[in-house]
Amino acid sequence: MAVDLSSIQRKELRDLFQAWQSRRHDRGPPLKTRFAPVDVAEQLSNMMFVEVEPGKRPRFRYREVGVDLLRIYGEDVTDRYIDEMPRLFRTFAEPAYREVVNRRDATHGSFRFVENWWIAAYERLMLPLVDPDGLVVEVAVGLYPRIQARRPG
Repeated sequence: MAVDLSSIQRKELRDLFQAWQSRRHDRGPPLKTRFAPVDVAEQLSNMMFVEVEPGKRPRFRYREVGVDLLRIYGEDVTDRYIDEMPRLFRTFAEPAYREVVNRRDATHGSFRFVENWWIAAYERLMLPLVDPDGLVVEVAVGLYPRIQARRPG
């Protein structure tokens, strides 16, 4: 199912989606070379660019991670593979990357979970980028988290 622009709540993600849409290639995902970070400069602090290493079971490596996301992660995950991340992180992230690669189309969702005394919610937009042969070689991700303390109750 294609992403419906009206379902995207954050203006930043709507703008990101429209930038991606405007660069689509023959109805497929845009070429990686046509979707440069400079094209989405206003969203970069909340974006990740994740390389897709081809293979029977592709691996995903964080090539670039925005500064606002680095603060939330608490460490620099640039150049790390998803399969090297903590289990809880892999459980949510890896299937999402596999889905966007297999679909060859944008995916969008809003998520909420509780961990100890914290409630985390985020809205995420994942955008595949291809090489001249049409292989998905990178996924651009816009991610806007909101984390708050749980109230005793």
